[in-house]
Parts: sequence; structure tokens; C-alpha cells
Amino acid sequence: MSSIAPLVNALDAPVRVAVSGPGAPEGGGSTLGERGDELQALLDRLADGAGARRVVLHRDAVPLSAFELILSDRLALASTLELPLEVLRALRMDVDDIAQGPRAHGVEAVFERGELQSWDGSRLRVYVEGPSDRKAVILVPACGMPIGLCEPWMRRLAQEFRVITWESRGLFGAMGTTEEFDARAHDVSAQARDMLAVMDHFGVERSHATALCGGAVIALAAAATAPTRISSLSLWHGDYELGQDAPKTQHQRDVQMLMTMAGRGRAQATGLQKMFRRPSVLAKIRADMAHHVMYPYANGELLYRYARLNGAIMEHDCRSLLERVGQPALVVTSHDDHTAHPEGSRYVASKLPRAELYMGEHGDHLTLFEAESRLGDLAAAFIAREAN
Repeated sequence: MSSIAPLVNALDAPVRVAVSGPGAPEGGGSTLGERGDELQALLDRLADGAGARRVVLHRDAVPLSAFELILSDRLALASTLELPLEVLRALRMDVDDIAQGPRAHGVEAVFERGELQSWDGSRLRVYVEGPSDRKAVILVPACGMPIGLCEPWMRRLAQEFRVITWESRGLFGAMGTTEEFDARAHDVSAQARDMLAVMDHFGVERSHATALCGGAVIALAAAATAPTRISSLSLWHGDYELGQDAPKTQHQRDVQMLMTMAGRGRAQATGLQKMFRRPSVLAKIRADMAHHVMYPYANGELLYRYARLNGAIMEHDCRSLLERVGQPALVVTSHDDHTAHPEGSRYVASKLPRAELYMGEHGDHLTLFEAESRLGDLAAAFIAREAN
């Protein structure tokens, strides 16, 4: 439940979930009777323990939205149907322990979480893992993505380093009012200053920057404007605007157009958000990551804010930054990344004076977020060699 709490809390109530998967009854929750009542009681306590809004067992004829299908898939309630009814009833007697169980495996239990006031008053949720006497690594996430998507990277790098990170301004935690969001900056410079504010918060004077996807643009901006603060960089499957000097994938062009349209106003964003409720959108999204990557599309306000922030990243011409970044850099992509075009990374590596390019044979863009052994080892070896 902990991993889906951000998405649950961003959706309009009521948030429904289905008993889906192998073994689920054909009639859904409406045919479960007493067993459905027991499942609902458990869901209520699990949601309370995870700090999530109440989710309701689907018992009506109204089809579930794409977001509700994502939640249903993650909860996998069909597995509980194998339990005898008396076992479900007994679980209610120990429900407080059950409610706390998911937290033991969630990021809030693994990583220390805090909140800071950034340079312009924006509130940022920040995370840290690893002893303070180790080399520091600031993990620069993809814009708008919950901490859960970066969890594998945090876990892997924290084996050897002190790792700090944050979630994008205006999209998480104390998001601030619409007036506060509108009055503040949303450009790359503002987000790079957030990165430096996170370092200040944790008392980190100098750090390696590991940047994922659009986070690579933020890391480059911070390295260019505050070169004494960033010792080295590793840029993983970066999403770069390079004008005519590098092609973009169809996905990059489509998302950039969406960001432009949704960023024009809240009414436009609210209208566009309705598309993401359709179950058909799930056909192109990995089920194990859908609850993270769909978060900024959960409601019209989130989509508008995401479009302003991520749109600024996608429109920022990185060529002016490259000539100002002299730190050692590892630039990583793969030949078959159809999300962020690999030629963008190749161009960036060719222009950074102290860069080395790693071009994997395989590995789609989302595989990056698994931080599997090969990538994690590559990152750790580079950081150990170059960070100081």
C-alpha cells in the first residue's frame, strides 16, 4: 500500500479497486459477500497505516479508470481469495500490525525523509541514505516522479556512498496553493537551485551528481552554474533539447507537445488529463512501474504543474550548458532506447570535454530505473574513481 499511496492520494474520491487477476470471480467485488466485507476492512486499515486515502472495493457496474486498474494490479487482491473466510476474519484482530507491514518495505522506512524550504520558499521533500562520512552522491530524478521510482538507485548507491535526493517542487507533499505555484519559477535554473538547496540542507559542500532522464538537464545546469559544488556527473539516458544537432524519438516529440498544450492553462490540462483515465493508455506502460510514472497525470492540477516544470526541461537548449561543464562525466544510453534518443547522449558526450560514453547494446528507457547490477556497478565504479 505504501508504494501506491502517492497515486491514491492524488485521485478524486471515491478510489475503487477490483479483485483482479488469476482466481478472481467473474462478477468482481459484487459477488464476494462476507469475504468482500472482510477485504474492505483490511483495505481500510492498510490505507490508514500507509497514510493513503480510503480505497473502495469495486462493487458497481461503472468501469474502472486506468488509474484504478493500476492500483488493482498492485494490490493483487485475488491472492486473498485463497484464504479461508475464518482466516480473513482473524486477520482483522491483528489488523494494526498488518497496516504497519507495508511500511517496513516502503521508502519511508528505508530512507530518512525530511522537508526543506528551498531558495524561493517552495517546500521540497528530501531523502537521504548512507553514513554521513561517505562520499556524497546527489541523485537527480526524472521530473515529477515519486521517490519510489528511484528506490532501486538509492538502495544500490547507498551501499557505498551517502545518497541524497528530492521530489520535484510543487508536485509532492506541501504542494502549496495555486497562487503560490504560479508566483514561483518553474524553469531549469529554478530546479537546479533546488538541487543545490538539497545539498545545503544535508551539509554537502561538494557531490557527484547521478542524473536520470530529464534530471540530466538539471544536473548539467547545476554543474555549469556552480562548478565547485559538483565534482563529477553521470548522466543516464538523458532527455536533451539539442536543436538540429541530434534527433528525437517520436515519444519525445509527443510528450513535448503534450507538455506545451497542458502548460497553457489549467483548463487545457484538465481536459487533456481525461485521456489518461482511459484503460487503453496502459497498453504502452510497464505494469510494475505504472503507479509511479502515471502519478503526474492523476489530476488536472498535477498535470498542469508537471507540464510547466517538465516542459521547461524539455524545451531547454542544452548546447549552451555543454561548453560550460568541465567536470568528469559518464554519459550512458543504449542503442535501442526508443524513449530518449541515444543520439542525444552521443552528442552530449562528444561536447563535454571530460566525458566518456557508455552505449549499451540493449536496455529500454524504463530498464534504467531498475538499477540492475551491471548499471549499478558501472555507476559505483565511476563515482569511486572520479568523485572527490
